[in-house]
Amino acid sequence: MSEISTPRKEMEPIGVVVEEMMEGKSLPSRTSHRNSLPEPEEKHCPDCGSRIRFVFVGYPFCLRTARKEPHWSEQPCELCEKKRIGMEDAEKRKELKQARIEALLKNSMLKKRFIEKRFDNFLPYGKENEKQTKALTTAREFAENFPHHREIGTWLLFMGNVGTGKGHLCAAIINEVVRGGFTALFTKAPRLLREVKETYNRNSEVTEREIHSRLEQIDLLIIDEIGVQFGTSTEQNIIFEILDARYEDMLPTILTTNIRDLKTLERLLGERIVDRFFEGESRIVPFDWESHRRFRRLPLSSHTSASVPAERRERAGKNK
Repeated sequence: MSEISTPRKEMEPIGVVVEEMMEGKSLPSRTSHRNSLPEPEEKHCPDCGSRIRFVFVGYPFCLRTARKEPHWSEQPCELCEKKRIGMEDAEKRKELKQARIEALLKNSMLKKRFIEKRFDNFLPYGKENEKQTKALTTAREFAENFPHHREIGTWLLFMGNVGTGKGHLCAAIINEVVRGGFTALFTKAPRLLREVKETYNRNSEVTEREIHSRLEQIDLLIIDEIGVQFGTSTEQNIIFEILDARYEDMLPTILTTNIRDLKTLERLLGERIVDRFFEGESRIVPFDWESHRRFRRLPLSSHTSASVPAERRERAGKNK
């Protein structure tokens, strides 16, 4: 007489069940939905030709949730999916980089007129276009090799007439530098002096130390219109402290001035500051040509054809 098996309790400890399975006493049935449903025929991705993988869905919980019967589920192409995820990640990184660039540009205090200034749209003009090209080359080299100049603390002094492109090249440098992930700030000397002196007011929300601290953390500081300030001893001390701190920390700095005489500039900045433009790869860049505004206002006949930009000659021809 065959032995009658005792029915299993409804809630038998899992440890017991596993132990019996290991001993071969309670093995699952060889018949399952997976065995009864044939695997789909081999299929390949229409985009890359890779073999498509199928996964059998037979878990009761999943089936109840989806209200489906056991079935084979076609999976996305692994190669195409990997490529898609990679493209999405690259796009996200691109968006994050662009957002950082926009934030850096906003923090650089570049005004609307200068945001689109680039090296490519700095167009030499007039009889001194060779000198302008040299200034352009110096500015471009500084920006394109900024990691090097950041390390050695290069300074530049753009010195010359109004309207000669000093601001344009400064803006072009900032536009290039921030795209490399560096911080930059463009400010005019009178504005900087005013903001520092406003901290002397007891109701000021910021301190002079906080302004100095920010200026000492920026990778590139550009101070425009040096010499426009009144030149009082207080203002000289403010500018000197800012520049001296950046010099000691080997931080790149660019100054622009309409003053064309170094002796006059030394009286305003001090001999020690001016002397630093002769150190290492630092240099003074002259802008000793006529204003581009005046040049473009003069009659076309007052310039030789060689000194007039080709696009201007073309415009003039169209306007005849």
